[in-house]
Amino acid sequence: MTLPIGPGPRVEPLSESADRQQAEHLRMMLIAQCEELDADLATYGSALERYQRRGEHAQARRIRSVIRAAERERRAVQDLIAGLEKRFLAAATRPEDGRHQQPPAAARHGIVRVHPHPSPHRVIRT
Repeated sequence: MTLPIGPGPRVEPLSESADRQQAEHLRMMLIAQCEELDADLATYGSALERYQRRGEHAQARRIRSVIRAAERERRAVQDLIAGLEKRFLAAATRPEDGRHQQPPAAARHGIVRVHPHPSPHRVIRT
């Protein structure tokens, strides 16, 4: 909650400022975790291609399950980031009159989930 003080700028209570700082810190940690998961998924994708080229079906099946688990974890982290942004960080961008405006469609649904890594279900033919 922000409190208007005279005709000048609005001043935030200390608790909201601290909440926002903690949310921003956690958001940065979660973004770093997402980047690590992206790197892991790229490694798993290349391993999957290698196993499929060699015809190692058991290893390919195992790495597919690892990829699915990593993708689930990445989606969960993205959902946490979107929740933090919605709850704590979006309050800083609210209009002065205090009314909540409808965000654009892309912002409403959080982070776009287009995955840059190969799907574990894709079969690579050589």
